[in-house]
Amino acid sequence: MNVRPEIQVQLDALAEMLVHWLARSRHPAQFWPQFETLAAEILDQCQHAERGQAHACIQAMLKGHALELPSWYERDDSLPPGTPGE
Repeated sequence: MNVRPEIQVQLDALAEMLVHWLARSRHPAQFWPQFETLAAEILDQCQHAERGQAHACIQAMLKGHALELPSWYERDDSLPPGTPGE
């Protein structure tokens, strides 16, 4: 499933910001707090069926820059069983 256009616009903007953050940061750890906040805001706007695709897009943009989410990052984007939208 594809994500809604408004979500895709936000993901594209996040990917563009990532390029600039990495160019200006001495170390990737400097941008994690802001990146995580923006990524979380996008994921929070996703409908349940979109979350997997949005999360995959975020992972792909990180992988494209040879980055991985920090080991301490354990956000659970799954919805509890029986939640509307499943």
